Amino acid sequence: MVVLEVNSCPSGQKYMPHGGTGMDSGYHKLMGETFRDTVSSKCDPFLRNKPLAVVLDKNQLETSGYAAALADITKEPVYVVEAYLNQPKEHNIRWTDGIMEVRDVEDQWHAIRAAFRYVTQKPWTRIPLTTKTVVFNHIASDLSGGRNKLLAAVAYEDFNKQQGGTGLRIRTPRTFLRVTKAQIPTAVQALGGKAVIKVPYSNSGQGVYTVTSQKELDELMAQDLRYEKFIVQALVGHKNWSSSQWHHACTLPDEEGRKYVFDTRLMVHATPDGFRPLCIFSRRAHLPLPDTLDGTEDSWEFLGTNLTVKDTVGDSKSDTERLLSVDNKPFEMLNLNVDNLVDGFVQTVMATIAIDKMCCRLVRPDNSFDFEEFVVLGEEGKILEEIYDLSDTTDRS
Repeated sequence: MVVLEVNSCPSGQKYMPHGGTGMDSGYHKLMGETFRDTVSSKCDPFLRNKPLAVVLDKNQLETSGYAAALADITKEPVYVVEAYLNQPKEHNIRWTDGIMEVRDVEDQWHAIRAAFRYVTQKPWTRIPLTTKTVVFNHIASDLSGGRNKLLAAVAYEDFNKQQGGTGLRIRTPRTFLRVTKAQIPTAVQALGGKAVIKVPYSNSGQGVYTVTSQKELDELMAQDLRYEKFIVQALVGHKNWSSSQWHHACTLPDEEGRKYVFDTRLMVHATPDGFRPLCIFSRRAHLPLPDTLDGTEDSWEFLGTNLTVKDTVGDSKSDTERLLSVDNKPFEMLNLNVDNLVDGFVQTVMATIAIDKMCCRLVRPDNSFDFEEFVVLGEEGKILEEIYDLSDTTDRS
């Protein structure tokens, strides 16, 4: 298996079956074995009697599951608060002297001791890097690679260098780092005309462009990509035309002989006994993978697997017809064995450790974020304009 992307928000529990009582669900394991321990060790003493919250910008079904599990475990109410990218500042959450405050349905504000963050789109625009409220996962983990594809790639390279000679290696496609928009065509040409271009700070399938023809490259170059630096990777495709050393194994052929690209999302969590698997599911592309290309295709249709789509009013929803959950017969079509799953787990853990090491590199001993090193590593200035600055808020205590 090959690592294509890491996500710092635990998405996918709603697709994962579980047996027994509700208390042994993946929701409860994450909240009980990871979140609760983090809160206990890091909570500000002044906030110990304050409530808990789940903050979200998508996926209300799944975030409600996390909130319910947290309430089960702690035996206390949990606020569920929406914090969307396009909302006015301080709409539902605000910051007072580093403390998160959330507004309830009666317009009353409540200080929060710890928040489970399911904010996926540029969370650094609404949540500061340094807080007294415990935020899980920390925004620094996003900027260090959890939601920064460029620094994630740097972290993987560093990890592989450190592990040289051990046999451990994070597998990734050949990657060009810090590519300007003007340099993208040259990088694509160096990869044989087939590549994946990624905007480092996007998510949910946005800002990822598959290029298999001059037409698709021209369409990409006509867009406003907003940022200054990008990553360009070899494209993992059909064995006949992949520009990577790897190619897609694809699903087993269906009744009509069609094979589909699929990915496998493995969720892991840190426990006192080490990393543990928590959730797994797969997603397939919309169209079958062709064995030849003629330059007219929309390659995302047979290479893109993300389930997030926009409905008629612009809201996000999931195209679950392409979901392959482990309790459904279609999962058997992936032809994955235990060795594949163990390999995927190890790759996921190593990628997580690599990003954690990058985070430790960027967070100073006094818990301040090293913006100078961040800019040196990413060579990107525009992202700094988005990061929430606590100095913009006033002390309301």
